[in-house]
Amino acid sequence: MEKGKKEEEMKEPKKEEYIEMKPTGRQEFLTQEFLTFCHLCPGRCARKALVRDGKLVAMEQDWESGLPTEFCPMTKGAAIPEICDHPARLKHPQKRLGARGEGKWQRITWDEALDAIAEKLKTLKEKNGPQSLAMLLGEPKGIEYAYGQRFATAFGTPNVVTPGHY
Repeated sequence: MEKGKKEEEMKEPKKEEYIEMKPTGRQEFLTQEFLTFCHLCPGRCARKALVRDGKLVAMEQDWESGLPTEFCPMTKGAAIPEICDHPARLKHPQKRLGARGEGKWQRITWDEALDAIAEKLKTLKEKNGPQSLAMLLGEPKGIEYAYGQRFATAFGTPNVVTPGHY
């Protein structure tokens, strides 16, 4: 009898020794959660970004982090997935063909776009001086503000405008 009991224990592992994974068809098993913030206003409310198959599908308030999350209505942050995945959103640089307003554009590479911008900035600086460039940085949300200031200093322009004129 003792022998039969041991054989039975060997056949069936204890519940603590394994996790049973059964396909349920439920989508939440395919969804990843990332902690982030809402970038739509200066409040920077804490959010959870829900990503499914590499696509942002929802933004939820993050009540667990202890960071502020209640400044603005959640309906504002709920628009972020639509903004990110809107069919009219530009995802590649484009170059205008023809006259302004004709609506003719050609897709170009990032290298071509950066070269074109660098050439225009070089011409602007040579022709009118570095002070001819003014930069409007918008609401600073992180390190991009420092990059903007650094670029302005390297270019030689003191003309940097921000909402609070930081």
